[in-house]
Parts: sequence; structure tokens; C-alpha cells
Amino acid sequence: MKDLERARQFYVEQLGFSRDWGSTPDGSKVWVCQVSLFGFELILNEVWGPFEGREGHGRVYIGLENEQIPPVLEHIRKHGITTERVDWGQPTLVVRDLDGNEIYFWDWPQNRGEATA
Repeated sequence: MKDLERARQFYVEQLGFSRDWGSTPDGSKVWVCQVSLFGFELILNEVWGPFEGREGHGRVYIGLENEQIPPVLEHIRKHGITTERVDWGQPTLVVRDLDGNEIYFWDWPQNRGEATA
């Protein structure tokens, strides 16, 4: 993440994740934190030094079982989350954060018609 606090705020306030923990190894600011949603835990970290310029290159894949699809889609609708539909070997719903990192939600082919947000 380019700015971790800004990213964490986006994940919590815009995407509806829970704020789990943050680490301040130097005692001044949070450099790494965890957010979670529906039991999925995601660790975010701010780029620094030799890693600057690498923000926005993350991608995580979340496979959804049939019973998980309706609550995830309802969450997306409720929070007004912008998504994109792509075909990544099967129907895939993509959410991008402020830096361009991607969360790919795989829903199964028999639910292709339902998975539009």
C-alpha cells in the first residue's frame, strides 16, 4: 500500500471489512495491519525504501461455494462496492482498492447469472 492508513480506512469504511490489528514496530506509525471479512483475513502493509513503487501489484483469489455467493453479493450491494466482471477460467468478480490491488471472487458457473453486482 502506498499509504497504509488510507488503505485501511478504505477497506473498513468502503468495503466493510473489520479492523483486526495493526503493528507499529518503530512506535510511530502502523506499517502493517490486518482486516477481515466473512472469515477471510487480509494483511496489508505499506511500501517503504527498496519496495517503493510496488504498491498496486497485489492480487488475491477467493473461491466461493454456492452458499457463500448470496451473502457476498448482498454485502457488495449494501456497501455500493464497484466491481468488474471478468472471465478468469470461470466467472470472476473483481474489486480493486485505492492502489489498484485486486480481490478476485470466484463464483461457480451455475451461478453466472446471479453474480452481477
